[in-house]
Amino acid sequence: MNKSKLVLAMLSGVCLASAGTAHAVNWQAGDWTLGLGGNINAFYTITSCDTGDLNSGGTTLAGLACGSTDDDAHTVSNGLLPASLNFSATTNQNGYDLAAHINVYYGLASQGGTGSDALAFSTVDARQVYLTFGNDNMGTVTAGRNFGLFGLDAILNDISLVGIGPTFTADNPGHTTLGGLGYGYVYVDRLSQINWTTPDMGGFSATIGIFNPMNGSAIGGTAAGQDSPGFHGKASYKWDGDISGMVSATFITQDMDLGGSDSTMRGWDVFGKVGVGDFGVAAYVYDGEGMSTLALGGLVLPGFDATTGDAEESSGYYLQGTYKMGNTKLGVHWSESEQEKLTEVENTRITLGVYHNLTSALTLMAEFSDMESETSIGSDDTNAFNVGAILFF
Repeated sequence: MNKSKLVLAMLSGVCLASAGTAHAVNWQAGDWTLGLGGNINAFYTITSCDTGDLNSGGTTLAGLACGSTDDDAHTVSNGLLPASLNFSATTNQNGYDLAAHINVYYGLASQGGTGSDALAFSTVDARQVYLTFGNDNMGTVTAGRNFGLFGLDAILNDISLVGIGPTFTADNPGHTTLGGLGYGYVYVDRLSQINWTTPDMGGFSATIGIFNPMNGSAIGGTAAGQDSPGFHGKASYKWDGDISGMVSATFITQDMDLGGSDSTMRGWDVFGKVGVGDFGVAAYVYDGEGMSTLALGGLVLPGFDATTGDAEESSGYYLQGTYKMGNTKLGVHWSESEQEKLTEVENTRITLGVYHNLTSALTLMAEFSDMESETSIGSDDTNAFNVGAILFF
């Protein structure tokens, strides 16, 4: 399986029962096929920050552009993808394809303090733990903890998925970088969910499901429960030929009980990409309520006003072009996000990248990203240059 399909299998679960073929090692255990694979990546990044009028001294949760100082910050860390170890078990019983997936992710840089502190530890989290069952007639049911649907195609097709793109806090890179999160699309998030996906119908498929509701963080220290689940859905169409491509559209909605005030988190997006020979073009647009430019729901980021329960309004888009020259791909990405009701913020990003497949498993790359955050009180500007490698196995 090629590298793009491997990333897709690791991150979205859309390969379902066949995901075991994405791993470097597959072996038989009775009627089961077991698979093991993953990735390791590391990048050297130099980040320069100009706090401008904001003089914030670092990244804010609204304006994302700045690192922690006006000077250059040097880090060695993983990129948007943490390192991962991915296990699958697949079989066919009574005419049904069954699969189990456990994907564990590892951060390189230690958490807390200032970056990779001596005697500190990096983070580990099991982002995906889910099962699937189905067949060509009934489609596929997915149940467990997995990435959501809203914003999924945006992040999977960002050229910086295998790189870094925008940094987060430059001096303390944490578990992952931002990639394009907050710049053109909202983080898809890891949701406990139960979905049904239709069989493939000539390139068209659809998914509908429920997810464990978010409680919008806490108000006054009291957790706010929810009296209904969240809902999300997706429709997509793919085609091959001299001009290949895909289009998709998703929605997400959840009624929120915010400790005495009611509100709703909702959003929609549209994604499309086209490939002609060695050229590729991708575009994305979204609109949401009850979410910041960075993340779904929550009072901390914030998606809602902690006092009134009013929902934030955010929107964004990106345009991207790529060109392949043998084993090398050149990419340019332009994106913008804004939120305008509770906090006035506009985040813009441009990324230029060179990605070279030294082997089928190893990609070397270099990226330059320029990011700007404008708020009602001023602006921050950041640029980041990184070089590094990612190895899939």
